[in-house]
Amino acid sequence: MLGDKIINGIVKHHKLVTIIFALMVAVSIFLSTGVKTNFDLSSYIPEEADSTVALEKMQEEFGEALPNVEVAMPNMTVSEALAFKEKLLDLDSVSGVLWLDDQLDLAVPLDLQDQATVESFYKDSVALYQVTADKDNAAESLVSLREAAGEDGAIRGQIVELAEAQLATQSEVTRIMLFAVPIALVILIIATNSWLEPILFMLVIFVGVLLNLGTNIIFSEVSFITQSVAAILQLAVTMDYAIFFLHRTNEYKAEGDPLDVAVKKSMKKSFQPVSSSAATTLFGFLALVFMRFKLGPDMGLVLAKGIVFSLITVFALLPALIMLTDRIIEKTTHRSLLPSFKGLAKVVTKLAIPILIIVALIIVPVFLGQRANNFLYGMGGYGEGSRAARDIEIVNDKFGNNMQMAMLVPRDKPAKEEVFIEKLEELPEIKSVTSFISMSSAAIPPDIISEELTSQLLTDDYSRMIVVSNSPAESPETFALAEHIRELSEEIYNEGEEVHLVGENFIMTDMRDTIKEDNLIVNGLAILAVAVVIAIAFRSLSLPILLVLTIEISIWINLAIPYFNGTDLNYIGYLIVSTVQLGATVDYGILLTQHYMDNRQIMGRKEASRKSITDTAASLMAPAFILAAAGFVLAAVSSITVVSELGLVLGRGALLSLFMVIFLLPNLLRIFDRFVEKTTMRANFMPDRLIHRNDTQELTHNEQS
Repeated sequence: MLGDKIINGIVKHHKLVTIIFALMVAVSIFLSTGVKTNFDLSSYIPEEADSTVALEKMQEEFGEALPNVEVAMPNMTVSEALAFKEKLLDLDSVSGVLWLDDQLDLAVPLDLQDQATVESFYKDSVALYQVTADKDNAAESLVSLREAAGEDGAIRGQIVELAEAQLATQSEVTRIMLFAVPIALVILIIATNSWLEPILFMLVIFVGVLLNLGTNIIFSEVSFITQSVAAILQLAVTMDYAIFFLHRTNEYKAEGDPLDVAVKKSMKKSFQPVSSSAATTLFGFLALVFMRFKLGPDMGLVLAKGIVFSLITVFALLPALIMLTDRIIEKTTHRSLLPSFKGLAKVVTKLAIPILIIVALIIVPVFLGQRANNFLYGMGGYGEGSRAARDIEIVNDKFGNNMQMAMLVPRDKPAKEEVFIEKLEELPEIKSVTSFISMSSAAIPPDIISEELTSQLLTDDYSRMIVVSNSPAESPETFALAEHIRELSEEIYNEGEEVHLVGENFIMTDMRDTIKEDNLIVNGLAILAVAVVIAIAFRSLSLPILLVLTIEISIWINLAIPYFNGTDLNYIGYLIVSTVQLGATVDYGILLTQHYMDNRQIMGRKEASRKSITDTAASLMAPAFILAAAGFVLAAVSSITVVSELGLVLGRGALLSLFMVIFLLPNLLRIFDRFVEKTTMRANFMPDRLIHRNDTQELTHNEQS
């Protein structure tokens, strides 16, 4: 509850409050330029994961990572290919290049050498280089590589993924806002009775967004996914706080209160319901903090902080702006553009039984369907027609997939290393295995192996095998290969003999396992936190069940759609949406339920259900349509696949939640009316017998008349 001293101070010094917020925004804009963005999803895997430990050990021993990008150059002779290799090595962003001369003695004619090895690097006059580039400055690395390769060259690999995400994040956040803000304004103009009110709403929430973005400086970095979606989600999720506050102020003014009294009353009376609504969203976001996959805490903390800032701006800045602009608001009022929803309320009531039957029939299939999705765990693909998509197609057509792996095995166990190599070469997916042992025991004498290559394969304690498989970046087969290689290493080497396996497939496998473990914890905590807030707000044991069930059913339908469509679903989007949709849209259920509980004290369950829909439909539609629009804008504008998919699922989820709250929840409240009454403190429902008596008396009176 806001104290009278704070309320009086904000209203009395509203000009000073406005100036303070303006200064805070200026500081936040400056600070936001210093926030570091992380584009590498693999860096969010727990530090104790096998792939994380292995990567750290390899960098400690060899000083450089695996090749992380491939460059294909057409129409190259061997001598031209060697010259281009030197050109790549001269680039500041490149720390290493592997090509055919590192694998074979080029003094021997290529026709006489192992053709599988030759064609892994040189095929039909196309040279394929394995390059290690600076991933911390991926965009700069990609630009320099593309300049070197020219239009005819093709580039694929991790650097491309990171660079595309980096470039897209920098350019798309503004574009997303440019599309989303006008759509939100149109929705607000339709939902309100003043031309100025929507601008006030947008301004107040925008200030909260800017304060949130600026204070991200307290974190060492934020992920590119958080950077892409945080602002638009905060805008969409918290808009209803401002709408509720201003509507309450207008109600007090309509009752005859002076402006300052109306604002003070609104601050006092609306703080508890708005803060309760915010708390459900806040705790839904905070559930992400408990993910072991550290993208969850990254996004959860930023979004939760955004809720707090929006709450502050609504109860501090919005009252000040209302005091400053009330005369303009009065002059810019217009008639309501929304229809009466009495007809909708009647339809919902009449369809109660069919709706409940349909929900009962689909609830099990959609629950099972959303759990049975074929999930993706990485960044996803590229847009059709893009340079990145074209390059991948060119390299795939000529060389197939080249999944890079490295195995660090004890140097003093050469016999076991030979067995490991034999086992790996027996696997149909493996294209090549490069190690000091395999090279020195093959056609190349040990003294011919360059010192540069030796330093890449041996240290005092470890021998490094570089393995290439014909596996895509992400597929069930990719995960199966990683698991099988791990099993082989455990069979060959004893427990005390350290073996470290490095590669994108091992990273993706650990990412998959970590995120799957997080699922139950995150969803469970989100549901529990939201249910507790609802239970406290309504002093009820039954209402949390009905409200959470309503939203969860909409979430299950939303996330089951990809399964029934036969399309893949990014697991990061799945996990985030399952908590964000719950936290963001349970507010709709709270608003309708509050009206039902109030109406039930003066009317019967059927009338209370109808009136609750009539009174709240307009208030529910505005934030739901804004959230849906924000999601669909993300889906349409973002070229980052994971962000685009997240937007699509979130936008669809907002509409499904709205539909379920309007069509299912009122009927659940009506059917379980007695149960709700018995499990809610001081429900004070009008007794059925009294309702029946009143109806009978009214009927008798009408007959006598």
